[in-house]
Amino acid sequence: MANWHVHPDGSFDLVTPHVSLRGAYPSINGVSLRATAVVIERSDRLTTVVYTTSRGFVELRLAADHEGTTIEARLLGWKSAPRSFEVIDGAVLVGVTRVFKQAHGMAGGSGLTDLQKGTPIESFGITALVGEGKDALILYSLDHAQFEQRTRVAEASSSARVFNLTAGFQTEGVALSHDRLDLPALHLSMTNDHSIGLRHAAEAIARTMNVRPSRPASYHWCSWYYNYQNLDMSILREYLDGFEKVATKRPLDFIQIDAGYAPSTGDWLLPSHRFPGTLQPAFDLIRSRGHRPGVWIGPFMVGNRSQLARDHPGWLLHDNDGNRVTPWRHYEENRVWGYRDEETYVLDTSHPDAFDYLRTVFRTLREWGAQMFKTDFMFWGLQDSTKVRRHTPGKTSVEYFRDVLKMIRQEIGEETFWLGCIAPYMPFIGYADAMRIGGDVGASWTGGFGPQNMLRETVGSQHFNNVFWQNDPDVLLIRDFHNNLNEDQVTSLALWQSILGGVVATSDPLHEIAESRRALWRFVQPSSDCAVATLPFLTQRDRPLVAVRSLATGDHIVLVFNSSDRPVRECIRLSELGIGEKRYVFTRDIVASTRVGYVDEMRVTLRPHASVDYHLATRDIAPDGPLLLPEFPERP
Repeated sequence: MANWHVHPDGSFDLVTPHVSLRGAYPSINGVSLRATAVVIERSDRLTTVVYTTSRGFVELRLAADHEGTTIEARLLGWKSAPRSFEVIDGAVLVGVTRVFKQAHGMAGGSGLTDLQKGTPIESFGITALVGEGKDALILYSLDHAQFEQRTRVAEASSSARVFNLTAGFQTEGVALSHDRLDLPALHLSMTNDHSIGLRHAAEAIARTMNVRPSRPASYHWCSWYYNYQNLDMSILREYLDGFEKVATKRPLDFIQIDAGYAPSTGDWLLPSHRFPGTLQPAFDLIRSRGHRPGVWIGPFMVGNRSQLARDHPGWLLHDNDGNRVTPWRHYEENRVWGYRDEETYVLDTSHPDAFDYLRTVFRTLREWGAQMFKTDFMFWGLQDSTKVRRHTPGKTSVEYFRDVLKMIRQEIGEETFWLGCIAPYMPFIGYADAMRIGGDVGASWTGGFGPQNMLRETVGSQHFNNVFWQNDPDVLLIRDFHNNLNEDQVTSLALWQSILGGVVATSDPLHEIAESRRALWRFVQPSSDCAVATLPFLTQRDRPLVAVRSLATGDHIVLVFNSSDRPVRECIRLSELGIGEKRYVFTRDIVASTRVGYVDEMRVTLRPHASVDYHLATRDIAPDGPLLLPEFPERP
């Protein structure tokens, strides 16, 4: 049980048997609240603290019951909100050795992090304060429709080994109706396993944010990672012809046309030399081959050479100095990558005409036949309202952003599949069917496009996979040419992405690759049960990646992946995986199943970047078929 202790000066502690916060105090814009008076009222499980300030009153309500603890904040008598309100500030962490950080969005370093001198940790939406074992205090907010919730852990200035926690909301100075602001409650709950606590928090958030029903994991092809911006109708026709010869139990769901179809970013409906008319003939062609058409779009992107920027300069977002907000400048790279625009601006969707234009774009693409949308660079639409000049001011960045999300979902329809990319996670809940979590993959193990970020993010984001949406780690590169990944690396990455239970996609020319690689693509096709893997060794250092997927038959699939650069030898007991009895154990690959025996442990020896897939069966029959859709011969 966790309990609040409130001191006469208005500071407060949260005390639990394992992890505690001490000496917390609210702050405004990062500066400790300067209260001229403090009034404390106590009842059975609720303590109310009212701070009198020069601008008005601040009220905290600290509650505790058998389900956990909460802290609610409200501002009374304030004409406008501050830039930020930190409900908890300067809280000294006691018993905390590591922090689970949830990233703001794609490739943001989600996962467990050691407390380190001089290295602040910033987390969004859900945070876990982890003790020596698995015990953890989970901090989260249920409502993300108006404000960003941020938590920060940093070294205290007074001591090298004391760390402080700050948790609150970006309120962005908006005007307040009735001179009052009620902030979402912060929930703080103890758990004896941080991964289970994270999952429970995600499920609670999903219920509050009206998350969309889960869909089977998408199994699709997109044009970007092999053709880049060069796809045209002739290449599309060539690929569709070839794909008909690549037999899989589950056909490709979507064929997604990525960037390059528009003459300039922002001019999404204008013809280009690659697609001289509209995209409707391409969508019709895709549908005629038994697939559903998909399209990439960057809703907030406006190229400097676009007709949109030339004809409607007033639709572009400006900063407080009157300059156009310009996230991209491609003065050299455009010659390499084929970008037409040297600069890319941001659409000001608070302008009613710009908003209506965007509505027309999505409505038209849907009318042309698009059934899947990948919306990219979505962070561009989340611009702090204190730092920009909007045509129509008065809302937070999250509110403007969700206005656009609501409109897009209205125009594309409930049945259309929506994949978010380079997007803030929490405001997107309730709208997306899938979300990119890892950075762009590349054709080498090391370097800026290596898989290390993807591996970290798949582990750090598994708690909300098939809770907020299905996670998209990025495409599989399984081709046997134009690829520096070796056989072990290609196979391990494909198996890892497949077993997790999210999107499985590629951009490879499947009709041109070796048959062994096509067999791998067939082997990793996702199932339709919306299940996800558990990761039992999250808190254990120096062990390989292990994922466990339970099947409806009562069998289990266990993937052991040595993502390190050194060989490993492991003994993994079934009891460590939550499986208490012996099983008939088989190893599997795309060729065959091999019987290990009726055992309660698995002894593993792996080369660097290699993996082994085990099938743990309740009967002594070797499985066949795809990884997640095994077939079994009839009993004699």
